[in-house]
Amino acid sequence: MLDVTFHAYHMMTEFGAKGGALEIGIHHGRFFMAINAMVDDERYPSFAIDLFEMQDLNIDGSGKGNRDQFITNLERFDRYKGRNVTVISADSSRLDPASLEASPEMRPKVISIDGGHTVEHTLKDLKIAETLIADKGLVFLDDIIHRHWPGVFEAVILFLHQGPTLWPVFMGYNKMILTPMSAHSVYKAKFDALFPEAKTVQVAGYDLVAI
Repeated sequence: MLDVTFHAYHMMTEFGAKGGALEIGIHHGRFFMAINAMVDDERYPSFAIDLFEMQDLNIDGSGKGNRDQFITNLERFDRYKGRNVTVISADSSRLDPASLEASPEMRPKVISIDGGHTVEHTLKDLKIAETLIADKGLVFLDDIIHRHWPGVFEAVILFLHQGPTLWPVFMGYNKMILTPMSAHSVYKAKFDALFPEAKTVQVAGYDLVAI
């Protein structure tokens, strides 16, 4: 999956996407640091959101964030040593996207959704991503097909039937990647070129590249 992340970074760079990173569901921060490495200037703010110490709210056991371990990992391994990162302890189902909104040029260009895996959590997180993602950005949704958490895929179907402005463009390695509808055709062509052996399929009426 990190290879796809690397290629996604170059796709966004070629397309002129700018902004920070945001992840819902941090655990120890491995994927967060991968997406924060896509941020080209530490003046762009990034956000790390997890229940962290509030594990009594982790009703489906889909992860176990550790704030202290995450901070240590940021200081050791992050591209900017965490200098551009705001760490937020929160249940994303109760989070107001307005609290994270910035001017359009400061919105995150890459978002990762890996928080609660219930239908309700995933649906709320997709709506947060739809509100916040930069115009040319990409959203990574984890565990799209996982036997333990079918709620993730169910939430995607419900979300797509609501006529969103965030459309799926790629599915593989147990992740789905979504992008604003105005950028969909550009990224679809890029993923087609990157994976010529892949197939275009439809999910809830939306074309995406599946590998």
